[in-house]
Amino acid sequence: MACIHLIVAPVVVLFSLPLVLGKVKMNGLYGIRIPESFRSEARWYQINRFGGILFLLWGLAIGISGAVGISLPSSHWSKYNVVSGAIIVGSLVLISIAIFVYAACTRKD
Repeated sequence: MACIHLIVAPVVVLFSLPLVLGKVKMNGLYGIRIPESFRSEARWYQINRFGGILFLLWGLAIGISGAVGISLPSSHWSKYNVVSGAIIVGSLVLISIAIFVYAACTRKD
């Protein structure tokens, strides 16, 4: 599991950087594709930058988790798998909620 984290982490970081830097034009495949982000180009870039920052941090956290897992003795791997899996999935849920809350709080009618 730790090796998978070390592979996934740079992929998440690389996919989040264009969002943070505003390099992804409005589209239906890549980016934070919630209804509010499609209201305007400005909203698209604003919400995608926020989401990109969260995903960038998430990718870094996955990498740290992988580094910790690699350093653990094999007798602790099963516990590590459960805890790191729960943290990764739980943080993904929190990121999703944070994006929706951010979009709602920054919406100007």
